[in-house]
Amino acid sequence: MAAARATPARNLPRTPRYIELADDLRRQILDGTLPAEGFPTENMLCTRYGVSRFTVREALRTLQNEGLIQRRRGSGTIVQSAAARGGALHQPLSNVGEILQYARDSRFEFARDGDHALPKAISDQLDIGLPGKWARFRGLRLREGEKGPVAVTDAYIHPDLAAVADRIDVSGETIFRQVERLGRLRIARVTQDIKAVAASAAIAEALLVPRRSPCLRLLRCYVDENDRIVEISVSHHPGDRFAYHMHIEVDA
Repeated sequence: MAAARATPARNLPRTPRYIELADDLRRQILDGTLPAEGFPTENMLCTRYGVSRFTVREALRTLQNEGLIQRRRGSGTIVQSAAARGGALHQPLSNVGEILQYARDSRFEFARDGDHALPKAISDQLDIGLPGKWARFRGLRLREGEKGPVAVTDAYIHPDLAAVADRIDVSGETIFRQVERLGRLRIARVTQDIKAVAASAAIAEALLVPRRSPCLRLLRCYVDENDRIVEISVSHHPGDRFAYHMHIEVDA
């Protein structure tokens, strides 16, 4: 189980500089700004970004662990080709801001899909009583240049927030941000469970993959300050179009 903590914007701790640098370099790699050959040297990056060599090395280590670059002693750094990294969508996650970055790097085609009881598999896994009819939003996450959707997602809004669900703009910002704003609440915690599953017939059809193809299923719970789960999202990602990266700060 991976967990991310959200705090009011004014109280957010500063993102480590090496993470900011890795985010910027990742964006340039994925949009083709950085060429496969001629990747900047450590000295060039230190000068360009005004950071220490340690910061640069940690940022490059992050990208190497994601499979985006390859570093060779004496030969410098090269960008891995899309074929070498599988053309996958790379999602870092250590805080809610990175969930939002993921949302900005792709687009969702969502639609309201009625009110439903939570699927038994979700209720059983969460092992807590979550009765009632939850407003469901169903959609596909798409990214330019991909051969198919990078995710199919069902998002469920708590029955207590039915009036909020009715006001969700499916073409607007992320659903959980709209739930915060329209419900006048704050997401205090996000939990995430990642599981390898075989694509069901319905998931396979949506993702344009063969039935029982390997997928990563991400189950996220958005929890408010009263420890109430206000939204649950279940996303299925095809194995060859998604890579997951997480950094963990080690306490001294």
